[in-house]
Amino acid sequence: MRIGIYLGDIKKPSSVGGLTFELSFVDELLKQKTNHEFIFYYLGKKNIFKNKNNCTFKNIRYYKKPEITYNPLNIKTSRIPFLSLNYILKKDNIDFVYFLTPYLHQHIEIPYFAAIRDVAHRILPHFPEFSTNSIFEKKDKKLNLFLTSASKIITCNQVAKDDIRTLYNIIDENIQTQCLPYPNWIENINCDNENILKKNFLIKNGYILYPAQFWAHKNHIRLVLSALVMKEQNINLKVVFTGQDRGNLNYLKHQVKNYDLKKDIIFLNYVTSEELAVLYKNAYAMVYPCLAGADSISALEAMFFNCPVLISDHLGYRNQLKKAALYFNPLDEIDIVEKIKMLNNIAIKDDIVSKGKFLIQECNYKNYIDKILNLIDNFYLTRQCWSLGGGNKSK
Repeated sequence: MRIGIYLGDIKKPSSVGGLTFELSFVDELLKQKTNHEFIFYYLGKKNIFKNKNNCTFKNIRYYKKPEITYNPLNIKTSRIPFLSLNYILKKDNIDFVYFLTPYLHQHIEIPYFAAIRDVAHRILPHFPEFSTNSIFEKKDKKLNLFLTSASKIITCNQVAKDDIRTLYNIIDENIQTQCLPYPNWIENINCDNENILKKNFLIKNGYILYPAQFWAHKNHIRLVLSALVMKEQNINLKVVFTGQDRGNLNYLKHQVKNYDLKKDIIFLNYVTSEELAVLYKNAYAMVYPCLAGADSISALEAMFFNCPVLISDHLGYRNQLKKAALYFNPLDEIDIVEKIKMLNNIAIKDDIVSKGKFLIQECNYKNYIDKILNLIDNFYLTRQCWSLGGGNKSK
């Protein structure tokens, strides 16, 4: 089959940090041997395919009619103008589409699979990032159409599946679960350069880390209050935040000033992958008090670098991480600090780190892509029921 892979919007270079899942998927897919032909679609001028697998893709203009560029692997890429994807897919004779992120701009007439990690906007509608958007209801109606029209929905675990099935009234067999893989950037990263520690006056095991963009639902405030509790209890651990501002950063900095915690909390904003790896490797723990989501890429990253994971007691996280993490009430800073103190017990710390290393052995992108390609191959039997538009008629 001729398959379109939709990546989403990558207009800004800094947005790549939020595209960990999509870009890792592409990297691994380019390594696979398959009879299918792939065309990648995305919004934005940044050329994400440059130098991948020793193949250089030509730059394609953003607002012009899409061009198609071939590479030696017979992989094609197309940047798409806004609101024209359905037209372009049909024009390119695409037989099937795999959406790595929801496409809400128009109905897609070609059969597709849709990957979606959670529907937090429906579960936590009171948060400003979900409620203050004047077109929230309209967007959710489009998401409803997008999900109910998908041939298959791919999500991370049973908790996310139950949420999607309940909130969007989708039959059970149309939702598949695949455990979230860790991103492939971590496998060959240099995590020995400790300059990021020195320039921020950090020491090994002297801080807890929370890598998350500054959305309200990420619940950074609970770690601000946890820092206050630790200060009162003479626990000498700093709190390090990394991530881009999504509207909540000024509020958090104001609270840090109010509580006189400027020396105890460090805002690093966006960091490179190498810097993040160093922070994971040297942290006392990653503490993740997020109130939304059914899984965590950050938890898998931390486990790869032998960083203990403490995370919100959410059914999704328990389903994903099992006994490889310590769980806390994300609205109780006292409980968070108590869980942090539990790591003073070396046996407990070593146990969750060991379980984390075992857990991520199966959570790699090769296994993930193999399962996705198997689903696509099985769907091909259904897709044979009508004419294939692509050049490869055998698959």
